[in-house]
Amino acid sequence: MIAAGGGGRDVRISPSRGDATLGAVKAPPAIQYVPLRNRTLPLVVEPITVPTSAPGQVFRPHRHDFQELLWLESGTGVHSIDGRMIEFRPPSVSVITRGQVHAFQQTQDLQGFVVSFTEELFAAPGEHAPHQLVFNYAPGDQAFTLGEDLHGQGVTLLRLMLAEYGRAEVTGDLSLLRPLLEALLALVGRAAREASRVGPAQEWRDLPRFLALLERDFVRQQGVEHYAQAMNVSARHLSRLTHATLGKNAKQVIQDRRILEARRLLSFTDMSVKEVAVRLGFADPFHFSRAFKAASGVSPQTFRARREPV
Repeated sequence: MIAAGGGGRDVRISPSRGDATLGAVKAPPAIQYVPLRNRTLPLVVEPITVPTSAPGQVFRPHRHDFQELLWLESGTGVHSIDGRMIEFRPPSVSVITRGQVHAFQQTQDLQGFVVSFTEELFAAPGEHAPHQLVFNYAPGDQAFTLGEDLHGQGVTLLRLMLAEYGRAEVTGDLSLLRPLLEALLALVGRAAREASRVGPAQEWRDLPRFLALLERDFVRQQGVEHYAQAMNVSARHLSRLTHATLGKNAKQVIQDRRILEARRLLSFTDMSVKEVAVRLGFADPFHFSRAFKAASGVSPQTFRARREPV
């Protein structure tokens, strides 16, 4: 989560001088896992204010086991997500997927809203949960500039959510918050579609199921057949689906997800190359190094030494 605070209160985030930047050390410390602040509800909604950071001030990278939307109305800044620097251009919305390592790098009077939620909020995660496409469709495109109409609609929803969240903290009733969040996610999905090349409507609807399965199983299962069988389609059909929507076949999508995790582990932990290979299910370090170099252009050792962006 981006900062400490409670629902319905304006959260102010202050950077800390002297925190290590992403490239400051060769063997980085363990990345903090931040839990969802609300221990009783699977959702947090709050306004956010991030003051201007002074030279040399950065935020400590962290990750969390929930999904997060950062909806910005004003200000400027740079957000590091998995080591990739993304510039804020409000009005905009940023998508932060569970497990990603992120931190602000530069900020100037950022203001907006943050919405954080866990999978349990939706009855059927992994099937047609509305958040799957938003958070998994285009991992590289995580900040979307919003048009005036889309931004206005989103802010209206967010203000309604903020008021209802205050009630839910007392009553525990999510019956209104859930559809409001679904509507907000639909707006974010629209922004993502407008910013991306998308395939036919049916493929767009089918993709979230595959991505949910991939997120769950990519360490243990690397074969296309596993995912195709789980979806009750042929491997050929699955590859056509991913090619129409993501521009690559299913095998490439699976391998890309493994390599992304490898880059995270090499960048943000002190695990050895051998340990990373074992963690991600490679037969041996040689096969891992060969696959990593084919995808990244450098060996895992060189990647870590350079501390290249994820």
